[in-house]
Amino acid sequence: MWKSVFLATGVFACLVGVELLVIDSASVKPINGAGPVREITAPDWAPWALISAGAVTLLHFGIGGEATSGHSSGMPKPGPGKFPHI
Repeated sequence: MWKSVFLATGVFACLVGVELLVIDSASVKPINGAGPVREITAPDWAPWALISAGAVTLLHFGIGGEATSGHSSGMPKPGPGKFPHI
């Protein structure tokens, strides 16, 4: 279950980072329509920080979760009787 949480978090961070690279600012209007419209502008470092944090999280998802089995691709470790000898 934790692997899926980290996968979703990494993908979300990467997508938001790429989106922040494309847009300069966002206007947020209140749900009920009353009140001022807020203008949100992200700092220059925010897209790159989100993309890098998401990429590191995705890399950890791909290679990190199998530390106890000793094999990084998620496949079982090769051993006697599992694969034919060539």
